[in-house]
Amino acid sequence: MLAEEYGRSLFILILVLATVAVAIILHASPVPPQGRTANGTLAGNVTIGPLCPVEPCHPAPGQLAAAYAARTIVVTGPGGFIAEAVPDPVNGYRFSLPPGTYTVGIRQQGMDRGAGLPASVIIPANGTVRLDISIDTGIR
Repeated sequence: MLAEEYGRSLFILILVLATVAVAIILHASPVPPQGRTANGTLAGNVTIGPLCPVEPCHPAPGQLAAAYAARTIVVTGPGGFIAEAVPDPVNGYRFSLPPGTYTVGIRQQGMDRGAGLPASVIIPANGTVRLDISIDTGIR
């Protein structure tokens, strides 16, 4: 009876160690699981202006944040909407996307125009595509 208990305990210990070893190997592997591809990144800075009809213009931080929040970056693919993000005045925007071709645009407010938008981008696996966006508000 004691030998049988010892055998079971040893078997369970070996099974747990093997499971942990496999989990560590799979987690550390830089190659994605078969059938899936590693995502790429779409990122860039966003500038919005003018924000006042008269220069120099010094909007309050809340006004600046509201201007960026009202003009989101939109990513679409062949099947339609993929993702949307509020750009940050300092850090811009960033999307993690599966490899493929996408269209990037902005959700416009009034007369807003994004130079060169909508833009088509090709996202490679494990790569980064940079697309800086300049939004003209039309305020004069």
